[in-house]
Amino acid sequence: RIKPDIYISQRDRSVAAISSARARLAQAQAQFTQAELSFKRTKQLFEEQTISESEYEQAEASYNVAKSEVDAARYSVISSEASLKEANENLVKTSIYSPMTGTVSMLLVELGERVAGTNLMAGTEILRIADLSRMEARVEVNENDIVRVTQGDTALIQVDAYLNDKFRGIVTEIANSAKTTGVSADQVTNFDVKIFILPESYKNLSAAGGNPFRPGMSTTVEIQTERKEGILTVPIQSVTTRMDTSKVHFKSAREDIRTLVFATDGKYALAKDVRTGIQDNNYIEIISGLEDSSRVISAPFSAISKKLSDSTLIEIVKKEDLFNVK
Repeated sequence: RIKPDIYISQRDRSVAAISSARARLAQAQAQFTQAELSFKRTKQLFEEQTISESEYEQAEASYNVAKSEVDAARYSVISSEASLKEANENLVKTSIYSPMTGTVSMLLVELGERVAGTNLMAGTEILRIADLSRMEARVEVNENDIVRVTQGDTALIQVDAYLNDKFRGIVTEIANSAKTTGVSADQVTNFDVKIFILPESYKNLSAAGGNPFRPGMSTTVEIQTERKEGILTVPIQSVTTRMDTSKVHFKSAREDIRTLVFATDGKYALAKDVRTGIQDNNYIEIISGLEDSSRVISAPFSAISKKLSDSTLIEIVKKEDLFNVK
């Protein structure tokens, strides 16, 4: 709260000025009424040729002056009312009210500190208020992935402070302009995405009292851009690429690159050309090229990506024994 003494004095002067202006208006209206009656009588006498023309002109001039004084007094009242309105607004501004209901999340100025704010410089930020009942996560999405993100997409949010919990959210805003970081060839182009965290997904944490989240907490977000059920998937590390050696290819010919999954009959690796679809962090959809009953090789990745070829002799081992050195 700012000390309001000066603004109270200005408001009181404005109140007195408007009272004085209204009194002058009433006086001017009374004088105008008197001048109007006098002018009407003089006009009638002039028409009857009882008085001279100069006396008539004098009465007419007095009437016009009285009428102008009423207009002037009326505008004076309007001006005084505007001054009073401005004085009241300045007085109200001595108390700072929050534009929203919330919790003070950051206090930047203490009692007694000086704040700057003029027409030539930005005002001083005093505090920040956050509505902790409506939390959102802000993430940066790479330009290659942003084209698949749309408003309304669902998301799974993991907050570092609650590693054992995942919270549901909905994409509410997607930035139209990019946010570039880095320099020269190392530039990374990302887009800001805002995700509203659904309160029902952290209801169990709120039951303990207070709000479980605080502004500035670190999060990891998985945005679900597409969802399919009942599809064939394989571990993402099972999919690799090979150059199609059966064709004459050029360095930039992407169509000569085969997408492969190595299946097995229990003894040999069998290269399968596949067409892939959507994927998450662990699995990728196989649209065609592989049977539901096929057994696929999922590790080690170094062998899948470089060493394996069609009809390579393999040995099937348990996952836990794969990297054990004997």
